[in-house]
Amino acid sequence: MQPPIRVRLTAADRAELDRRLRARTTERRVHDRLAMVAAVADGATVPQAARALGAHPQTVRQAVARFLAEGFAGLGDRPRSGRPPRLGEADLLALEARLDADAASGVRTWTVAQAAGGLAEERRVAVGPAHLGAVLRRRGFRWKRTKRATAHKQGDRLRQAEAAADLAVWRFGRP
Repeated sequence: MQPPIRVRLTAADRAELDRRLRARTTERRVHDRLAMVAAVADGATVPQAARALGAHPQTVRQAVARFLAEGFAGLGDRPRSGRPPRLGEADLLALEARLDADAASGVRTWTVAQAAGGLAEERRVAVGPAHLGAVLRRRGFRWKRTKRATAHKQGDRLRQAEAAADLAVWRFGRP
């Protein structure tokens, strides 16, 4: 049997723990770990804290041990293994800026396939249109279907030529 784990908090640590538990911006998993530390600091044993919080005793033991070793910084999530995402935050911000600028100026509209091709061309990021569309929808982007004709631009020859060129890219320039 393992010796009981004791947590003794200073007044400043206790105040910080309570503040983080009350904060609405604390992530759920971090909040759960903070509650585990608070229960053990209040005098509960690891099995008692685990039963009260609906967690496994080993989970409580690990959270408390990480807190004792690293403090509040140790309660955050560790980096996950696996391949890093292809589409980074900088790539998304650059794409969003481009889409916003083109939409505000009315220069052109983008389909998701064209946006994926633009990312591959400009940022060297290969991502499928379906995945890019899902990511953009999660980030609040919406778009309308691009018209597949140039008849609506009959009054302006220059705009009609631009629309015809854009239409040609849309039909044949898919990545």
